[in-house]
Amino acid sequence: MVEVTFSQVQPWSLVPDPPRADRAGARAERDAYRKHFRYKRITRLPVDCPPWVLGQELGWLVRSPVSIDMAPLGDLDFDVPPDEELRDVGRKINRSEVWHRGDGWIATRDSSWLRTYDYRSDDDNWESMFLPNGLGTVEWRLGWGVTIPERYFLMVMDVAVPGLEVPLGVIPARAANGMAERGGFSVAVRPTRPVSLRRGDPIARLVLLHADSLRSSTGRPAPEGSTDDR
Repeated sequence: MVEVTFSQVQPWSLVPDPPRADRAGARAERDAYRKHFRYKRITRLPVDCPPWVLGQELGWLVRSPVSIDMAPLGDLDFDVPPDEELRDVGRKINRSEVWHRGDGWIATRDSSWLRTYDYRSDDDNWESMFLPNGLGTVEWRLGWGVTIPERYFLMVMDVAVPGLEVPLGVIPARAANGMAERGGFSVAVRPTRPVSLRRGDPIARLVLLHADSLRSSTGRPAPEGSTDDR
């Protein structure tokens, strides 16, 4: 059995947990209709279908560690020419918040929720929970770590939260395991409209992948009558 270990890097974090299909609840509803109602029935239950249950219970749910109201960023990538000042460029492009990312800058409109959730790090400094990534996305630092074996990957998937997109991503073991030393695991999210989350709400799903699953290919049967045995 492959072992995956989650650890709480920050005391406020919520480590991922496996999703569970509510078999008892679904069957109780079915039985209530059968016993007490004249017409209403549930003929087939998804929880009685093993492939459906396996799909529902696959991986781990990533949960919001805070209660938060998010909004689209309205972000813009830009650079500062050598003969100009950052403040002057920000005024020209009509953006109130600027973030230095890599070799350039990302500017956002007044997105106070990006600044509200700065947290205390282990060395007693303040860290940003949210860092703009560009293209309307932010890196959400979640405060927990994960350890997976070498030659495995973690796939980050959307869980269909209205107004919040999670771009599909695949993270190799070295990168996933190393995040614990940089403040914890993070996922990219893109608010597409105002969205409210409560602490504990699911925001994404993690699925473990083996390296072989990334190298798979589709075999095609040889045409009828073919003698090609290469």
